[in-house]
Parts: sequence; C-alpha cells; structure tokens
Amino acid sequence: MPNPHPHFDDQGVLDWKTRHADALASAKAEGKLVFVELGRLQCSQCRTLVQNIVPRPDIAPILQERYIALAADADDMEDEVLELAQNLEDAYMLPFVMFCDADGKFLAGSSGQVNPFSFASTVKKLAGLS
Repeated sequence: MPNPHPHFDDQGVLDWKTRHADALASAKAEGKLVFVELGRLQCSQCRTLVQNIVPRPDIAPILQERYIALAADADDMEDEVLELAQNLEDAYMLPFVMFCDADGKFLAGSSGQVNPFSFASTVKKLAGLS
C-alpha cells in the first residue's frame, strides 16, 4: 500500500515520501529520479496538481516507473528542498514542481499553475522517453 500524499488524494497513484533524505535514498536504491511537489494544504493549484494531473493515464505510469515522489511542505521546508527551489527562476507561486536526480542535483522545475501537457512533456523528457 503506497504512502498517501499528506494533504491531497492522488487516488493511490504514488508512494509519497515526506522527507528529502528518504526520497533520495529510495531514488538511489531504485535507480529513479525524484519528483518534488512543494506546496501547502491551502493551495488550490497544489490540490489540482496532485488530484487531477498526477493520476492522468498519460502521466501516472511514468511517474510510477521512473520517479520517487516527494511531498514537501512549504510551511515546514527542509533546507535541501529550499536549495532546490532556489534554482527556479521567478518562483513566486505554489506549487513549486521540481525534478532532481538521486544525488539531489536539480534537473528542471516550475512554479505556479501546472499545465498537464507541459508537465507530461517534462516527465517524459527527463525519463528519457521523448
């Protein structure tokens, strides 16, 4: 049974980590990348990402196969997540969506409303599927 997202229901799609170190350890052990959703409970766009975009049939299988999911809380942010977020240009609105490798190196990211088509394209590209 996967660990649920701490704030939103992704329909059981992903096994969410809530600590950066746990996500990196799992990514290293499984040979995967890390998908970071930095948000908060009151964020409607964060809810949309987790509940409506992550479960999409063109996205969920790739996230499941190629990524470890990290739900990072903007109200209790770890230093490592803050460092990743500093790579985002003009980051001003949640959610912050970030991707890193198993060593924590920033690969890509965005902030604010998530376009499902752009998100799917990034997920596929980073996973080497496009």
